Amino acid sequence: MKKSSSIFSKKREEIIEEKPEEIMVASQLKPVSEVTACVFDYGTFLCLADKLGETYKKVYYYTPTEKEFYTIDELSKGTGIDNIERVEDIFNPEIFDEIDLFIFPDIGYEGLQKHLKSLGKVVWGSMGADELELLRDHFLKTLKQLGLPVIHTETITGLTALRDHLEKVENKYIKVNKYRGNMETWHHIDYDHSKPELDRLDIQFGGLKEEIVFVVQDHIKTDVETGCDTWCIDGKFPTKFSQGYEKKNELYLASIVDEMKLPEVIKTVNDAMSPLLKEMKYRNFMATEIRVKDGIPYFIDPTMRMPGQSGEQLLETCTNLDEVIWHGANGEMIEPDFKYKFSAAATMHYTAGGEWMVLKVPEKIKKWVKLYHYCKRDDIYHFSPKEDGEVGVILGCSNTIEGAIEKLKEHLEELKDESIECKLEGFVELLKDVEDAEEHGIEFTTQKIPDPKKVVL
Repeated sequence: MKKSSSIFSKKREEIIEEKPEEIMVASQLKPVSEVTACVFDYGTFLCLADKLGETYKKVYYYTPTEKEFYTIDELSKGTGIDNIERVEDIFNPEIFDEIDLFIFPDIGYEGLQKHLKSLGKVVWGSMGADELELLRDHFLKTLKQLGLPVIHTETITGLTALRDHLEKVENKYIKVNKYRGNMETWHHIDYDHSKPELDRLDIQFGGLKEEIVFVVQDHIKTDVETGCDTWCIDGKFPTKFSQGYEKKNELYLASIVDEMKLPEVIKTVNDAMSPLLKEMKYRNFMATEIRVKDGIPYFIDPTMRMPGQSGEQLLETCTNLDEVIWHGANGEMIEPDFKYKFSAAATMHYTAGGEWMVLKVPEKIKKWVKLYHYCKRDDIYHFSPKEDGEVGVILGCSNTIEGAIEKLKEHLEELKDESIECKLEGFVELLKDVEDAEEHGIEFTTQKIPDPKKVVL
């Protein structure tokens, strides 16, 4: 396993001192209309490439697919889209020399990002900080180093040891190091409830099951959860943020908050993270998930990349995102210009069968529909098969909460003849979460929170 980065790493500090980086300022940079970019992605953030293609000179799109035998779903992602051009080899000199900016909105490829910078390319990426998201034990150690509170945690190696431990405890949350493709976080109620999942993992991890590192965390008994969706440039955050509430893989509701009015618990986490992200030369999107109990902020999950479901709204709420990325990748923080105060997002689930998923999106709502892993032929979007059936998110934005949700409902109505389902009733729970947080001094908005049932039903 790759050695974890550390804010106390002398080697990293020496490297930084030996190779100081020149920070470009606005007067030295070419305008975005002259920028050629390459978005390096797995398929989730095609919408980012498509959006930047509206204003950049050119946007290439690349997905890592190198292997012995290709499949059509892998090589078709990103094809047929007007604003971007899919490429198979970013190091082809004819293409590589043309690219000014490489954008890594997702996790991975620390070494490639640093190599590209060493070649003189401008890079928007996490520079290895995604380890905080992938390696749960490393994240918890980092929280302690930064002086942030940490809930009681047991780190357990091996599935047999995990089984033995879970037979003796109840009401815990189980997380895994690195292999999130095999296992997402799950709630351990008691051993009887967890046994089917443990049996599944026995098969998933096979003969390597005793090498897997698990993290077992106490349940934080609180209804107050918050966080922000933003970006960070060398430890600096913009003065305006999206503060959001999420129903995982279903819904998201956000407000734009000025830094001066940002809840103290969010500022505490951002301030603590800032020196580490400065040291790592982090220049990327990020999101935080914070649970608050007795006024204490527990930073439970870092998203050291562009967050899915909650990040797509930035493509329509932030009118100068193209400049934010271009200047930010060059080390210059420019302030965002937000068009709307509130945004609502809903995950779209495909309900029809078939080996491929197919969707038609009316032109009038195209900008409000952000799709995953797709290609386009004429006016039809084609998606490779996915077990969860998630094809993307649909947005609604406004200067009121009611307006944002109502716009989302209007946009969804335009897809009524498509095989799409969104579980909007969950906004009732999200608005109650907002009310609970505000009762604990975490302000979402100065506007009155609308009656949840009246807004949703």
